[in-house]
Amino acid sequence: MKKKLIVTDIDGTLVNDQKKIMPETKHELKKLIAQGHRVVLCSGRSINGLKDYLMTLGLWAMPDEYAITFNGGNVFDLATMKSIDAHYLSADQAIEADQLAKQLRVGDTLVAASQKSYAVSSQMNAQALEDIRDSQLVPVETDNYDFLEGESIQKCLWTDEPDRITTVAKQIPAKYFDEFQIVRSGPIFLEFLPQDSSKGNAVHHLAQRLNVDLKDVIVFGDEENDLSMFKVAGTAVAMRNARDEIKEYADQITVADHNHDGIGKTLKLMFE
Repeated sequence: MKKKLIVTDIDGTLVNDQKKIMPETKHELKKLIAQGHRVVLCSGRSINGLKDYLMTLGLWAMPDEYAITFNGGNVFDLATMKSIDAHYLSADQAIEADQLAKQLRVGDTLVAASQKSYAVSSQMNAQALEDIRDSQLVPVETDNYDFLEGESIQKCLWTDEPDRITTVAKQIPAKYFDEFQIVRSGPIFLEFLPQDSSKGNAVHHLAQRLNVDLKDVIVFGDEENDLSMFKVAGTAVAMRNARDEIKEYADQITVADHNHDGIGKTLKLMFE
């Protein structure tokens, strides 16, 4: 069989609700890696938030292995821990996205850099702290934007209850969609990214670097921020727990959800 590039989202996809990789999924991925297939983790998290999973799969610090972070905003060479493809928001863009959230009375907003996540003139709510915990970023509460002078900003994250995120997403003026890549990365998260930043672009870039034909790319995801990689991959697989509107874009649906080894069981069928 021709070697495949297998790219998987993390939350709601690779890991269960307890943020753990299920046993069969771990077994199948490690078996495929041993057979020479490539496995790449692709997430809205920072590289720190991927480390434990990369170590579990034996990919951390290994030569010629890569990870996609911040929803395609940064691709890392895991041997050198250097970025090979990065996209950032300007200081003005970060302020603009943060101020719009405040105008629309979004629950909270975070301005995320590679190691820190900033809340400006607000106290971090439970949803914001969940993202910070998963990404393993240092939380910083501040009353100004002075930090923008010394940081490379990856994204602005809006957090609120699911129904509220759905509502405010419809209230964003059209001009912002020309300036930002705006995607929902989870029920309680809406992200403002650089316009040229997406999981799909990162997967395309990495496939070229690895000399893998896009038809030999298999991607797994469960949310709106995964759709861009669904569009470029030869095989797009939606998790059984994904929303119906996400499943409509997939070539396949996993045989089980993320809490029941969805990826592992599906890969076993695909490669048997």
